[in-house]
Amino acid sequence: MPSHTDPRTSPADVDIPLPGLDLIPAPAPSAAVRRSRPYSSTLPPTQAAIDAFWSRVVKAPGDGCWFLISAISGVDGYTRLTWRSGGVSRTESGHRFALLLADQLSDDVVAEHRCNEPLCVRVDPGHVVASTQSANLRYAVACGRTGAIRNPDQHTNRHARSLAVRDALASGWDARAYARASANAAPLDTPSLF
Repeated sequence: MPSHTDPRTSPADVDIPLPGLDLIPAPAPSAAVRRSRPYSSTLPPTQAAIDAFWSRVVKAPGDGCWFLISAISGVDGYTRLTWRSGGVSRTESGHRFALLLADQLSDDVVAEHRCNEPLCVRVDPGHVVASTQSANLRYAVACGRTGAIRNPDQHTNRHARSLAVRDALASGWDARAYARASANAAPLDTPSLF
């Protein structure tokens, strides 16, 4: 550090210690930052979590979607559930939770929405199925919804759409409210593409 008496520096170039600011900075967090609460990706769902899940499912008639009306992630527009047991917590997306309840979820499983409805939790060949990442991406390409994966604006739109659908169905199934909220002008039995 240059000296205050060094003719090559001005007083503005010299660090002047201020009273009370000689605090030692906190160490930077390590790469393995501990969560505030212990977390386990294998924690089985509690009965309370299962009951809460089913209490928030709105079923469209017939072969329609089953919508989970709960917290929605701002990142991807999917629902999220968190449960705790013995001081340990776990969070899953709603469609993965549905596969967990159907005993179809493992580490390598991706929950694929065949109905193209992000809030759907109906485990059924026409709705949510256990799949692989590559099969899910192939299906997304075939449906023309790959832009939602690559374009950040589409994530925002999907999030806004999910919020609108959740709010429209908060009091139960309403086909007109769903059509308005999902911006779906197609016949009501036609699956939406986000």
